[in-house]
Amino acid sequence: MATVSLDESKAKNVLRQVEFYFSDSNLPRDNFLKKTVEESEDELVSLAVICSFSRMKTHLGLNAATKPDEVPEEMVLAVAEVLRKSSSLRVSEDGKRVGRSSELKLDEVIEQVDSRTIAAVPLPYDVKLEDVESFFAKLAKVNSVRLPRHVSDKRHFCGSALIEFSEEEDAKKVLMEKLSFAGAELEIKPK
Repeated sequence: MATVSLDESKAKNVLRQVEFYFSDSNLPRDNFLKKTVEESEDELVSLAVICSFSRMKTHLGLNAATKPDEVPEEMVLAVAEVLRKSSSLRVSEDGKRVGRSSELKLDEVIEQVDSRTIAAVPLPYDVKLEDVESFFAKLAKVNSVRLPRHVSDKRHFCGSALIEFSEEEDAKKVLMEKLSFAGAELEIKPK
C-alpha cells in the first residue's frame, strides 16, 4: 500500500473541516452525522464516510462522485494522522474512525450556540458562505455561518444568514451595529 501524506495546506483545511463537523456549532444540527454518532457503540464515525463529504472531497482532491467505499485506505490513514493532532477529536487505534473527544450535551450546547447567533437579512441570493464569514469576521471571531434554504424549495437560498460568534458578547455587540452588505442595509436580529 502506497503511503499518502497531506501537504501543510491540505492538512490544515482537513483538520479545520473535521473539527467543524464534530463541533458544538455543527453536530447538534447535522442530522446525518448526529444519527451516525448516536448509532455507533463508541460514538466514532467511519473516516471514509467523513472523507466522502463534499467539502472533504474538495480538500482532498477527490472526485465529486467518490463514495465512502471508494476513498483509498491510504488517504483515510493520512487523514487520521492529521486528526490525531486535534485536542477536540479522537481517532480509533486503526485510524479508520473518528469522533469527539468530549461528550455532546445536546440541550446545553444548543442553548449556548443560539445565545451567540444572529440572523442577517437581506443577502443576495448568489452570496457565498465564505464572503458572509469574512464580512462578519472583521467584527468578531465567527464560529460558523449557515445559509438556510427556502422551506418550499430547498434549491434556493432564503436570503437570510445565521452567523454564530465565539462569544455571546460579540453577538450582542454586532446586534448594535448598522451594517451594509452588497449595497443593502442589513437587518440584524438575535436568532
